[in-house]
Amino acid sequence: MGEKKSADVFKITLRNDYAFKRVFGTEENKAVLRDFLDCVLDIPTQDIAELELLDKEFHNDSLDDKTGILDVKLRLKNGTAIDIEIQNRWNDEFAQRTVFYWAKMYTENLQKGEVYTKLPKCITINIVGEGFKLNDLLHSEYRILERQLYMELSDELEIHFLNLAKAKDRQVPDSVIEANTKTERLVNWLRFIETDEKEVRAMLADNSPVMEQANETVDVMLQDPKARWLYENRMKYEHDKASWEHFGYTKGVEAGKREGEAIGLEKGAYHNKLQTASSMKALNYPLTDIQKITGLSEAEIAQL
Repeated sequence: MGEKKSADVFKITLRNDYAFKRVFGTEENKAVLRDFLDCVLDIPTQDIAELELLDKEFHNDSLDDKTGILDVKLRLKNGTAIDIEIQNRWNDEFAQRTVFYWAKMYTENLQKGEVYTKLPKCITINIVGEGFKLNDLLHSEYRILERQLYMELSDELEIHFLNLAKAKDRQVPDSVIEANTKTERLVNWLRFIETDEKEVRAMLADNSPVMEQANETVDVMLQDPKARWLYENRMKYEHDKASWEHFGYTKGVEAGKREGEAIGLEKGAYHNKLQTASSMKALNYPLTDIQKITGLSEAEIAQL
């Protein structure tokens, strides 16, 4: 009996950003994305119906780049821009980072000479796997409010956090009616995203044709060797990222935090390139493709 994992034992979780984008960020699965957004946002269903995906491609360079983020970007018919990102582990800089990304998204479409009223409403949705610290809510939404009166200054800033840990232990509703309430639909989507158990996804999909479509996409990924390789490559990136951060912290204590983090990131990134090149060689990718994606020399690749 071979050692290679079969599709039956290979597990996928949508906490992996590649898998998440395959399910929620493709033209053929727009119905899946619409249903998810309908659970998260306080927006009329008809306003979500004609959404436009802004980044529909899977770029190999972004899959291997240490700064690559496979988020789902879209625009609604009324011009509202939305960015959805998976964050496997919370860190102390993430709140500031999501505000920065929101600000960049808010301003990047303003043309020279246009008035500020032309700026679109922008929404970021952050799905957090572990360690969320801002509050104990399953779904929290942040806006700009007057501190004493709780009066909204503008509705153009809207940042959501979805806490997967809060949904993980929720029970599946006993009836279709209960499952169709907006809150329970959101809980089911978060459980669907969080789990790596095929049986759990199938059970959740029993009450939702749209979730069944999402589950079929996951099943297709399980049968596709290239998709599984890309999935594992992104999962390895997450593990390496955690290692880089730990290495950077340790070296930072010894030689200053900034220098230590730079050393850790550099060593971790190089190690990741070697691992990626090794995997691509095993899949018989052309040498030129391996060099282009990893940036390694022919001599470095030949030694693998």
